[in-house]
Amino acid sequence: MWLKKEIKRRLLIPVAAVLIPTLLWCSVSWLLPNNLTLLEGERTEIAMQLPISAKTEESVGVLGVTTKPLADAFHLSLGSSILANPIQAGTTKVTFYLCNAVPIKTIDATVIPKTMLVPVGRTVGVSLDTKGLLVLGTGEVSVNGNETEEPCRGLLKSGDLLLKANGKELINKEIFIDVVSQSKGEKIDVLLERRGEQKHISLSPVYSQTEQAFKLGVWVRDSIQGIGTITFYDPKTNQFGALGHGVFDVDTGGLMIIKKGIIISSELTDIVKGKKGEPGELTGIIERDKELGTVRKNTEVGIYGTLNQPDEYSGTALPIGLRQEVKLGKAEILSNIEGEDVIKYEIEIESIGKGSGKDMMIRVTDKRLLEKTGGIVQGMSGSPIIQNGQLIGAVTHVLVNNPEQGYGTFIESMLGEMNKK
Repeated sequence: MWLKKEIKRRLLIPVAAVLIPTLLWCSVSWLLPNNLTLLEGERTEIAMQLPISAKTEESVGVLGVTTKPLADAFHLSLGSSILANPIQAGTTKVTFYLCNAVPIKTIDATVIPKTMLVPVGRTVGVSLDTKGLLVLGTGEVSVNGNETEEPCRGLLKSGDLLLKANGKELINKEIFIDVVSQSKGEKIDVLLERRGEQKHISLSPVYSQTEQAFKLGVWVRDSIQGIGTITFYDPKTNQFGALGHGVFDVDTGGLMIIKKGIIISSELTDIVKGKKGEPGELTGIIERDKELGTVRKNTEVGIYGTLNQPDEYSGTALPIGLRQEVKLGKAEILSNIEGEDVIKYEIEIESIGKGSGKDMMIRVTDKRLLEKTGGIVQGMSGSPIIQNGQLIGAVTHVLVNNPEQGYGTFIESMLGEMNKK
């Protein structure tokens, strides 16, 4: 018995010697940020609860970092501060070290110019045209009585983008229908894009006796429309950001790859109040004859483009607040859930994440908004979040089981996507 216990003890010692440092390394790595964004010329102190130091690996002209107090292998401090000195706009990499010796994590650091943005909070209609035709699915074609065929089976997949058919650019569904109709059953050469790669395939239409026409048995979409909220615009460039999240196709679940889009005037007609298990929504009429701006990008953290007449959006430009400046506690959102007036509503920031699109957990505390909407409803996505006189983010999602709560994304994430080429 004694021998068995001694063997177990000797086995546990090397296992613990490996496991404990590994768990410590993983824990420290998780606590550190995944990336860092700083404003040009504004020194920032980032408090650490561990003896962590940092240094830039390259592009020292962009960012300088020092650690206070400096931790070393002989004098451990329970906490330290990373002092960041953003010199000029650009990107670099920062490596964090435990006890000034063990490299823990390397992250991307971005220095951006000081930015003033006008928070908007206005609901608009959004109309996006897909790049080509988006395949939703394929099915059978009734060719004669009970006889059916599935001409696209194994050739097309949900999420494919059909770009050309027999050399004709597929701007809309009608062009595709016309090419299929004129094929007389001959093979059609189709250029499609799947997961970013383009290739040609041949599709053979079949004749449907029921519909008296040639068919392929494929369902496609060429556009999508809805209502959302403009978060901000840049008064220097007239560029805007809206929604705070991407536009995803309801059938395929994928982020829509767009060719172009517009934001248009809308008139809200009703509020469906949110309740547990049933998210509410803003409903309205989209006025297609009044184009407010063009959309050039649909991303995971919002749509972006240029306003035609920014003067229509009154408001004072505010400085942006980066993630390290966001605090738990009171904040406010801007929204016009009724009429033309954009109104401030009180919220509470309950938790702050590390950045994944759901960066902040927020709760609506304003009794006026709770009475009218029950909290956050569909159509409010993009409502700007303001704290301490700074624009810090946008509302993105509602919690289905509790419409009083939802998520917000950091403004720096939106700016990062807007400024990407």
